Amino acid sequence: MRVTFLLLLAAAQAPADTAPRIRIELAVAESGEASSRWLAMLRRRVPAARYDSLAGVRRRLDAGERDWVELLAARRRAWEAAIPALARVFAPIAPPAEAVVVIGNRGGEDAFTHDSVTIGFDVSALARVYGEASAQGNRERVDRLFRHEYVHLLQRRWLGLHPYRDTTPRGAAVAEIWAEGLGVWYSMSERWRMREGRHSAAATAALTRLEPVLVERLAALGCATPGEAPALTAELSFAPFERKWGALPAALWIEAEAARSPAALREFVVEGPDAVWKLADRSLPPRLAAALREARVSGCAPPAR
Repeated sequence: MRVTFLLLLAAAQAPADTAPRIRIELAVAESGEASSRWLAMLRRRVPAARYDSLAGVRRRLDAGERDWVELLAARRRAWEAAIPALARVFAPIAPPAEAVVVIGNRGGEDAFTHDSVTIGFDVSALARVYGEASAQGNRERVDRLFRHEYVHLLQRRWLGLHPYRDTTPRGAAVAEIWAEGLGVWYSMSERWRMREGRHSAAATAALTRLEPVLVERLAALGCATPGEAPALTAELSFAPFERKWGALPAALWIEAEAARSPAALREFVVEGPDAVWKLADRSLPPRLAAALREARVSGCAPPAR
């Protein structure tokens, strides 16, 4: 193990001067075994058969993965400095006094949340998707991923005090759009940001492609059974970025509103998941907005085309 790796990880474990704090936890032993915490995180996220295939594997960090660990550890203080601005939108909900960033190398996504205090980074996924840690843009990328996941910690705390009561398949989808739309907004690169008061070319193309899908899926979910819901919610947020039919349009709508009003983010949070309906009604083209309103009030009837 390299000296720089040891020094960076030790520095990441040191308490910050001011709260709230981030603690970095490496979840891969020298033997290649995954820690019990990482396995608990995987157990909640993967099917039982896949978990069984991962739990007993010994897989040491390779050189590229160690570089990603160093990069993540080196960003701790910058992440701590970013927390007050993230938490301000959720006031009076307090951020965790200490959040734990757990770094593993199997079975996870590039970044994900586990509970209201724990974020996971899978360095094998980061290396696979984004290449070498030193590649241009990856420092900014891990910062965006951190913001996305930390916002999810805050959303979990918000919903703990303001639970969303609609547990139907469509209600669950709307709650996911609320959560992931805001997370995606915090993690979007400049390619997706407003320019001179207008959506970028990439954002405009994505909205044109995905907004009809969002309306059709939410309409269909109005009368879907729990067994039918997974197929209808596929790729809502768990998909390649440009195919996230729920999360990406919501993030781009938030971007447009935030560009016009500094209060937009706060209002979206405070209204909870039902804010998605209002945001969609304001943001969709008139024909699609009317179709979504009709679908919401008519239950199982398909929206007019």
